[in-house]
Amino acid sequence: MEDNKFSETHRAVYYEGDKSGRVTMAMLINMIILVSTDQSDHLGLTEKHLSDLGFGWVITQYLIDVERMPHIDEKLTLTTEAVSYNRFFCYRDFWVHDEEGNECARVHAVLVLMDHETRKMVRVLPEVIEPFGAEYTRRIERLENPVGISDEDTVDFKKSYDVRFFDIDPNQHVNNSRYFDWLLDSLTEEFLMSHNLKHMNIKYEKEIHYGHKIDSIVVIKNEGLLTHHQIKIGDDVYCEADCEWTER
Repeated sequence: MEDNKFSETHRAVYYEGDKSGRVTMAMLINMIILVSTDQSDHLGLTEKHLSDLGFGWVITQYLIDVERMPHIDEKLTLTTEAVSYNRFFCYRDFWVHDEEGNECARVHAVLVLMDHETRKMVRVLPEVIEPFGAEYTRRIERLENPVGISDEDTVDFKKSYDVRFFDIDPNQHVNNSRYFDWLLDSLTEEFLMSHNLKHMNIKYEKEIHYGHKIDSIVVIKNEGLLTHHQIKIGDDVYCEADCEWTER
């Protein structure tokens, strides 16, 4: 299959990092989404064009593997490729490399096309995916779902957040990168400063909108090397994630 990868360079700036000087996961996601947006613009498939058709891309799941989080001031190469699609799902890969060509992170994303009026996913339109050179397949990827949190689990941490106006993106719901701050901020400073995130499986279940109040819940297992996360509104689960960690 033809190589349809698209790359850009990026310098990690201070506001993309945390107090340790490392890029945050939310900012890393923003970086890779920007490169996919720029690829779309390069092909003439701008967000405005898609919005004028009444649709928008929505991410339903990420699988993230981290070799190391980049540091502030590092020069990075961000690469993306729309790999394949079927009637309802599109699959896109991302890579983040440092200046020496070492892989810092790789991300696999599942996307659907959402009708802005009905808020439901629709069949993928050939005209909005074929220019990327992605391969059509009838196969639907059966990705592992996050384990989540059961009623038998003991909750270790819980924080509540109000959804602000500035959390909302042009798709009229909370931007997918915002969830990472909510999920990980529920862990303690001591934990975050002493652990490195190595793998994350995050799945979005429902849209969150302006004015909602969410609870971010964490269960820690495997002596602190595995965390299970949920974002809930009342008793309803809106997002789940599993994180694997190593000690620094």
